Amino acid sequence: MTLLDPAAGLANLIYVRYAGDPASALHVTRRRRLDRNKQQSQRNVLQCYVFGPRKGGKSALLNAFIGRPFSERHTATTTERFAANVVEQQGGTRKNILIMREVPEDSVERLLSTKESLAACDIAVFVYDSSDESSWQRARELLMKVATRGEDTGFEVPCLIVPAKDDLDPSPMAVQESTRVSQDLGIEPPIPVSMKLGDSNNVFRRIVAAAQQPHLSVPETEAGRNRKHYRQLVNRSLMFASVGAAVAIVGLAAYRVYVARRNASS
Repeated sequence: MTLLDPAAGLANLIYVRYAGDPASALHVTRRRRLDRNKQQSQRNVLQCYVFGPRKGGKSALLNAFIGRPFSERHTATTTERFAANVVEQQGGTRKNILIMREVPEDSVERLLSTKESLAACDIAVFVYDSSDESSWQRARELLMKVATRGEDTGFEVPCLIVPAKDDLDPSPMAVQESTRVSQDLGIEPPIPVSMKLGDSNNVFRRIVAAAQQPHLSVPETEAGRNRKHYRQLVNRSLMFASVGAAVAIVGLAAYRVYVARRNASS
């Protein structure tokens, strides 16, 4: 709650008569863009946006994260849903609070409509039903939308693909396509899970690990690569132009010195 509304969180601390300075209980970290430049996140509270088509397995993933039993009954998620828990990295060297934010499929367009829609996102996960090829196709569309929006606004985020329902017969086309797309975009290979069998495949630790290295697993679309290549060409052209101008100035100065010396000697 404090992550979503820091002012309300501070007011609650005052309300319960927090013993120390309430302001000292909140720690403001550097911007995520700087984290990416530094190639490491300062945060121990990480927010994961969970995207995916209906019946893809998003809610089951959140339920497993907070220890709720698996249910065969499907209940459509119509509003954003949150789940938070502590994730301890292997070796117990560090504990992180991971906040999973389930984004209903119908809410994606509205979420991405604002420029800073991904500013609060440390990592995005795309969940789909591994036995349903159409589910994968929709998850791929959402992945491309988020990746493109991140490139357009400058708020690129690491992304992971999570094929859910691994206990069912997987769709060969979905398996091949998801692996190929992950390679094309430069992100980690898909992480198959089965919440029904209790096989999480260490997905929550892997989400935290990817979020802590914000320069990795950031998808790069073809349009993004073209823009990057264009900027490199422009920068190179400007550099050559600057060098050429500098050589011309030096040459002109040398010529003036030569003329001045010749006039003086005559």
